Formats: sequence, structure tokens, C-alpha cells
Amino acid sequence: MMIGQNSAKKISSSRAVAASVAALVGALVGGCAGNMETGGDPGTGGASSTGTAGTTGVAGSAAGNGAAGTGAGATGGSGNGAGGTSFTGTGGSSGAGGSAVGGDGGSGGSGAGAGGSTAGTGGGGRGGTTGSAGTTGSGAGGQAGAAGRGGAGGTTGVAGRGGTTGAAGTGASGSGGTPAFQKAAGTIANSPQPASMINLAKTDWKQGLISPSMNVGHQVNQPTVINGYLAIGGNEEFWIYDVSNAAAPKQLSSFTTPSRTGAEAESHTVSYARYGDTFYMVTIGGRGINIWDVTSATAPKHVKAVAIPGTNYGDYTEAVWGVSWQGQYIYVGATNNGIKVIDAANPASAAIVKEVPTSAYGGISAGPLDAIGNVLVVMTPKESGGAATLDISDPINPVRLASFTTDKAYIGMFHRRYVFLIGLKAWDVLSNPKSIGSGTAPIGRLSTEGSEYMSFQDDYMFLGHVRAEIGGTPGASKINVVDPRSMKIVSRIWGRQDRADKNDDQFTIGIGNLLVLGDDQAPFAGWVIAVHQTEPDTKPPVIDTVIPNNQATGVSTKTRIGVTFSDNIELATVNAASFIVRPVGGQPLAGKWGVRMSVLNFDPDQDLQAGTTYEVVLPKGGVADLVGNTLATEWKSTFTTN
Repeated sequence: MMIGQNSAKKISSSRAVAASVAALVGALVGGCAGNMETGGDPGTGGASSTGTAGTTGVAGSAAGNGAAGTGAGATGGSGNGAGGTSFTGTGGSSGAGGSAVGGDGGSGGSGAGAGGSTAGTGGGGRGGTTGSAGTTGSGAGGQAGAAGRGGAGGTTGVAGRGGTTGAAGTGASGSGGTPAFQKAAGTIANSPQPASMINLAKTDWKQGLISPSMNVGHQVNQPTVINGYLAIGGNEEFWIYDVSNAAAPKQLSSFTTPSRTGAEAESHTVSYARYGDTFYMVTIGGRGINIWDVTSATAPKHVKAVAIPGTNYGDYTEAVWGVSWQGQYIYVGATNNGIKVIDAANPASAAIVKEVPTSAYGGISAGPLDAIGNVLVVMTPKESGGAATLDISDPINPVRLASFTTDKAYIGMFHRRYVFLIGLKAWDVLSNPKSIGSGTAPIGRLSTEGSEYMSFQDDYMFLGHVRAEIGGTPGASKINVVDPRSMKIVSRIWGRQDRADKNDDQFTIGIGNLLVLGDDQAPFAGWVIAVHQTEPDTKPPVIDTVIPNNQATGVSTKTRIGVTFSDNIELATVNAASFIVRPVGGQPLAGKWGVRMSVLNFDPDQDLQAGTTYEVVLPKGGVADLVGNTLATEWKSTFTTN
């Protein structure tokens, strides 16, 4: 380019140095910068070439800087460095904007580096960072630089002739991951067993057992399953086992209540909750309840002890017999001291927020209890007989719906929509929670051997029988209860009979085609695993009842959603992918889940919107029973808030 005037020479020389520096920076950061031309005739300014964009590895970075042409002519040169591009993955950083110096007497040079363009895709990839805007000189006016993708708009030169503002680029952000079905970490044995292990004569009881006796010398009450492992509940002491090989159970951990005294505090019921990826367990203690973090089967942690007023290592009074963890709230059956509501939004600071005396719901002693959506079902402990339903639409203010008393029954338990009291008698308490019948008119009854405890699996009840010392034979009867109006005993699983008349195998839980039997009578024979059927359990769980009911209207905005099943549910398979609650056509709600045996609940983190229709969706293949059998078909329900 030709030199015009002496003053132009000085300006051109200094601008050439600036352009050289800019070109070097552009080459180092993002690629080859545009070449700078020396200033020419007064009539025409020099033009600069566009720098080639550099490419990046995992994170693409930065564009080159184009150096501006200079000159005293009519139009100053300009240059734009192209922004660097990136591969898929973490977002790239941006190139620095190009700089420009205006020509004396002509249009100012302009330049803008293109912002780095990137956005990772996949699980939460970061979008590209913003490129710096191009700046202009102080000459007669620079044309504004165009901003790169992801960069801010170029700024307008001072009094620039025809200068336009560059449009701001947009950086795309990576899409977040979606929830997926989950499986339990452990595995419950569920393989074919020989026919020689079932339908045995009483004298052949040993042939029906698959495992050795475990935890001998310790009292054993209600066994449960969490995350694919067997949890054994005792007298303020607990154990977790790997039973993937039922013939050789492997102890993973043991833990005791911090204040354990050894006095009576039987684990008649246990309940679990899931907060995100954390699993919690609530157990019964001599003076109240205890909360544990059982996310790690090998290292459970004590989280909180909550004292229950009036509870002091009692038997069927001054004792706790029931716990039901629904989500934010835990409901406690405190026998003669009624119902306690515990706020466990933060389990580490759980505390009683409501006490409901027995007089407020028909004088029923509070034993085992189950919260199902907006209904609380309460059953009696030993030396009592009866049941009650309460409206818990406002979770901290239970209100009686119905109740009845009946003959003394050792304990009550809930399954599908029915209350069963030892006797053996059944009542339908969920078809219409306001009308549950009378104590003298159960919907079904069955004469059985002497018994005290019960559990359920795939619409069979395992009814635990009393020890020989009080006229019974340990073990359990397997009873078909798919229709409680016509219950039928289908087989007998014998307990151990090696301690004269003291064996007391009657606490049970079905796991696949096996049955865990626990002994809670001194001298305490611990627990053992028996066989109850030869074929593996391949039967999927079936949904019985949902509360709020399908197409219900006027539902409280504080509602929880409860679902009852034909089988016990593995909480590890319950998450935002397998139990979905959302406004129709909207996004799934965040919340917490709780389970006790075959009752599963979802508690939204926030109150629902008024006058809105919500749908509950449990997809096929999501929620599973204790051995991994999942729902065979998708299930849906809707309700509308008031």
C-alpha cells in the first residue's frame, strides 16, 4: 500500500505494530489471524484476510483475532477472525474479539473475533462461553464487528459511517439426563427347589430348611428387605444380610439402638423411605423410634432417636407397635398413647408435631398402622381388637373417618385394601374408608391353629404359629387371601423343633420361593430360611388401590399419593422414572417415597396447584417386588385438586 502523508506514516507504523500483536495473539489462541496490510492511497483502505479457526479437543477454545487495516483513505480495512469450534462434550471457551484502529480521515477499521461456539450434548453438557466483543478505534468510525456464536454483540465505532451492530450469538446448552429405572444393589435367592422340601410331615421339618440357623441367642422379630438385602429386626438390635446364596447367608452389618438396655422393645414393624439416593429405615425402640441411614448395607448410620411420651419398654401398653414412613411424615402407633405424627423433612432433626389420643378415633389402641395417600389405617396390638381409618388430607391433623372394636386379637396387619386381625378375620377398609363395617361382621374368617403374627406375598398370607409351650407348633401356614371372603390354607411350612417346647418361629417374610422364619422367644433360636414352593417366584406385583382414587375431585393440595400392591415392594426400584406424578401434560413432580411392605407412597416436595388435574403413572418394567419381578403393564390414574 502507498504512503500518503508523513503524519499518516506515523499512524500507519504504530497501527502496524498493534495489528502484528493482535495477529500473534489470534494465532496463539484460536487459529491463524488475518494478515495485516500496510496503509495505501488516501482513496482506498487495505483489507485484511480472515483468520482460520482452530479446532479443539474435548473442550473447543477460542477464535483468532483479525487485524484491522489502516489508511487515510475513504474506507479503512477490516478483519474478522473466525471463532474456534469444538467437538461434542464440554462446552468450549470463546475467542477474544479482534481489535481495530480507525484510519485518519477515512472510515475507522473494524474487527470482531467470533465467540467460541460449543455446547456439549448429553448429560448436562455446558454451553460455550461468551466471546469478547470487537472494539473499535477512535478514528472516523469503525464498522461494528459481528459477534460469534455464543458471544456478545460487537460495539459500534464512534460516528462510524454505516456501522451496524453485530447480532449476539447464542450458545446451546447440553440437555440434562432423564431418570432411568433402577434395580436393587443386592440379590435375593429365587431359584428352583426340589419337591422334597415342601409339603412335609411334621417329623421331617429339617428337610424344609435351606439355611443354617442364624443369630442364635438373639431375639428376632419382623424381617424385611431393603435394596436387595435381608434386614433382620430384633430387640433394639438389627442385622443386614446378603442372601443371594440362601444356603449360606452372609452378614454385612449389625447395629444396635444407642440407648439399648436389653428390656422389651420388639420390632413388630419396620418402614423405609427414599430421599433422592438415600435410603432411610425407621425402627421401634424401648422409648420411641430410631431413624437410620441404610444406604450402605455394610455401614448403616444412626441418624436420630425420637422419644415418644409415655413409652418405656412396655409390652402392649407404654410401647410402640407401629411405624409407617410416608415421605415427609412418619406415623407412629404408640398403643395406649395413641398416634404420633413426626415431621422428618430433615431426618436428622425429626420431631413430633402432633399427638392424637385414642379417644379422638374411637378408643382404638394404636398398633401397626399404614398411611395410604390421604388415609391412615390403624390396627390394634396384643390384648386389643379393632381398627380405625383417619383422614390425613392435612398430614399433621388426622381426623377420624370410621372405627370398630372386636374380640381380642394378638395383632392386626394390612394388605391390599383389607385389615386382617388374628382370629383369622378380615375387613375391607379402603373401598369406602368412611364405612368399614362392624367388629361383629367381618367380610371373611378362617379357623386356624394358634397364631400371633402374619406377613403377605403375592396374595398369600404367611400366618405364624405359636410355640408348643402354649399349645401350638412353630412355623407358618400359607393361606390364599386373594379373596378374603374365601380364605384357604394351601400348605404348612414347619419351623424348627429342636428346643423342646421353646421354638417360636412365627415372624415371617416371603422372599421369592423362600420363607424367612424368626424366633422371638427365649432362649432365642435366631432365624432360618425355609422353602415354601419349588418354582421360582415370577409373578409380577399387581396394583390394588390408589388414594386419591382414580378420577377423584376436590383433592387436598397437600395430598400424598398411596398405592397398595399384591406383593411387597423393593424401594430401590422406586424413583422418578418408575413412580411419576405430574400435572396432565406437565413435568414430573419432585418428592420423597416411603414403603411399608406392600404399601408405597409418594410425597411431593411442594403443595400441589389448586384446581389442577394430575396423573399418576407407574410404567411397565419399573416398580418391582423383592426378587425383581416388575409391573407387567403400565398403570395410570388421575385426580383433580380443589
